[in-house]
Amino acid sequence: MRGDRLAELRKDAGLTQRQFAQQLHVSLNTVSGWERGLADPDDETKIWLAKWFGVSMDYLMGLSDTQSHQESQGTFFVCIRELPPAAERELVEFLRVFRKKYCL
Repeated sequence: MRGDRLAELRKDAGLTQRQFAQQLHVSLNTVSGWERGLADPDDETKIWLAKWFGVSMDYLMGLSDTQSHQESQGTFFVCIRELPPAAERELVEFLRVFRKKYCL
């Protein structure tokens, strides 16, 4: 897994390493190790991360620069970077609650 991509996705979601670790129920050192390329999550966790961030496994693994297969097929996406900060925070919180509700 590309640790730099994981770090970028985490930052784009507006999360610190500590917040991200808490959401994943792992230690801060675990997240730091993944992002620095010192450790690699198991395959199940990689799949979960790709789904959680809405990116393809190919993107997360560094095999493609396209974040999502859906993106390349013309599916409509809301680009978080284009949202005002308050809307971005609201969307991230909604997604966190949604994932928890549906055990995603």
